[in-house]
Amino acid sequence: MSRSIILGRIRQALARERPEPLPLTVPEFPQYPQPVEKFTEELEASGGIFLDGRQPDQLADLLSRVMKEADATEIYWETEEMLDKHDIPFALRKTKVSSQSSLLYSYHFRQEVKLPLTIRVKQRQRLELARISLSASSARFGVAETGTIVHAVRSGVGRLLSVLPPSHLVLLSEGDLLTNQKELFSHLRLGEEGSALTLVTGPSRTADIEKTLVMGAHGPKQLFVLLTR
Repeated sequence: MSRSIILGRIRQALARERPEPLPLTVPEFPQYPQPVEKFTEELEASGGIFLDGRQPDQLADLLSRVMKEADATEIYWETEEMLDKHDIPFALRKTKVSSQSSLLYSYHFRQEVKLPLTIRVKQRQRLELARISLSASSARFGVAETGTIVHAVRSGVGRLLSVLPPSHLVLLSEGDLLTNQKELFSHLRLGEEGSALTLVTGPSRTADIEKTLVMGAHGPKQLFVLLTR
């Protein structure tokens, strides 16, 4: 909608002697008997890739597929807690570097993932961040209605790993998959979800410049969502 049309409607509304009353009820939001199917449909329509990892024996193969499609040999993980939350078996390699303020990653020869993961630690430096080709984080929620994932920025968990690399893997628990936007906001508690929430639908794209679609302008070009139990 053009700027002139929007301003015209505002002028018409201000010219009325009696403004239209505000609605007293919230409109009905859509419900879906199969929210996973709806989420998959909407995510893939926006350019994302859905992976069903609810069966533990499929997890290694799905992660290997992500690595091959991202052309990566390393996965950089957001936190140890996310691996525990999504029941991904791992062992932290002993190191003098603290994992709390460093980069956690797993290396995979020939892009093949074997479980349990061996998690290594690197110092968090700008040069290392620039070299990351595949990162992984945990979604706070997913919304089936729009195929949207919700990231929470909390203490110790920034936004760099979710927006900087060209490929990003999001782990979403089935219990955190909500039906619609109303259900999402009814679950949110102000002050309890971290400093910010980011709603992401599909890979990054923009058409601001001469209406030409550009992928990866403000985030990853590839977005994988792995559903876990």
